[in-house]
Amino acid sequence: MTTEPKLQPVEDESFDDFNPGLVRLLAIAAIAGILVGAIGGAFHWLLDLGLPWFLGWTHSLRDSAPAWLPAWLIAMVVAGLSIGLARYLVKFAPQASGSGVQHIEAVMRNQATPAPGGALLVKFFGGLLAMVPGMALGREGPTIQMAAVIGSLCGKFFRLPKVDQSLLYASVAGCGLSVAFNAPVAGIIFVIEEVAKRISVRQVLVTVIAVVTGITVYRYLFGGKLIFSVSGIVEPKAFELLFYLLLGLIMGALGVFYNSCILFGLNRFTETAPNAKPWIKAGIIGTLIGLLGYVLPDSVGGGEHQVNVLLAGQFSLQTLLALLVIRWLLGPLSYSAGTPGGLFAPLLLTGSILGALFAILINTTSGLALDPAAFALVAMSAFFTGIVRAPLTGILLICEMSGTVTLMLPLLLSSVGAMVTASLLRGEPIYDSLRERMLLAGTK
Repeated sequence: MTTEPKLQPVEDESFDDFNPGLVRLLAIAAIAGILVGAIGGAFHWLLDLGLPWFLGWTHSLRDSAPAWLPAWLIAMVVAGLSIGLARYLVKFAPQASGSGVQHIEAVMRNQATPAPGGALLVKFFGGLLAMVPGMALGREGPTIQMAAVIGSLCGKFFRLPKVDQSLLYASVAGCGLSVAFNAPVAGIIFVIEEVAKRISVRQVLVTVIAVVTGITVYRYLFGGKLIFSVSGIVEPKAFELLFYLLLGLIMGALGVFYNSCILFGLNRFTETAPNAKPWIKAGIIGTLIGLLGYVLPDSVGGGEHQVNVLLAGQFSLQTLLALLVIRWLLGPLSYSAGTPGGLFAPLLLTGSILGALFAILINTTSGLALDPAAFALVAMSAFFTGIVRAPLTGILLICEMSGTVTLMLPLLLSSVGAMVTASLLRGEPIYDSLRERMLLAGTK
């Protein structure tokens, strides 16, 4: 007779398990959250001012540049120098290269040590130097890693036990995501789903306190405006859910392909002219971005502006197709340079374009009237899920960034579809791939 295997018993977490030093730990988390709200908010604010200023300045060069020095060449040189300098700064804190999320996850797995305090400065100023000229990078990567460094420094300063230092490190990192996108709940879920990959009462409490204080300071100093402006989104009809599921399945496959493009770009950057200084190669990429920003200013940057234009229905079909090609190439190219900068914001733009094109294609071939803006929002979450493999974080990000929960069912359904497809294709989550690559390179 065969016996049924027993289920793993569920153990209740007792008060004694999470109580020791809890009040002190929560107070320190609040202090760290305040610092993240101020520093991360300032970073966000400077980026919002910097990119439009830079693009406006390059536009003014058309009339003010001397005849012997073309305006487009000035834009290329300045962008190249700025982005090259951003990459040079990474020399002083190698952990600050790229997004930084992969390093945080390595720390949580005891594969690396927390980045030093200097990484905060490299991430802040290097991120500005890289993103103000128009690199297709997101502010969330630098903000998350800056937050983690702040959490680490606070843990050491107040001499917390090692286990609480680790807990604070992960919790405050979630506060960084919250501040970057003005999305408090997504930041909390990000810690559980992607960084710590476990749930405990103590972890949740500390994360909530860090996020609440960080968001409060951010909104007080810099305002609480939604990232995406949407209107007129209505509850989808039942039959439309089939199209959202199909969209999710497609986004999962495209997410796996996008991940391979990112890794391909990183490998090509390393293997091309291997003896050349990385900052010189990054500077060359910067000159190309400077030229692109001069010729097509609406194609560069993190992508939030373009998403809002798309959601307002102001892009033609031809523009959407051209922007998709440009951004699909520009995202991996920008990330390959190794400057401080994240992946989230650029991939959200790419996902929104894919979703809008999907709806337009269905409408054209079937005579239906699907809402391209709604499909753009859902595709962002599904594409995020296919790439990062953190569906709840992606769903909550879109809900909080857009201020709407009308599309909750399509968001859930498409994210499941994306997870299924990406898993069947055996695509590795992007931060797992980046972490393995980082460890092989010896960055700890």
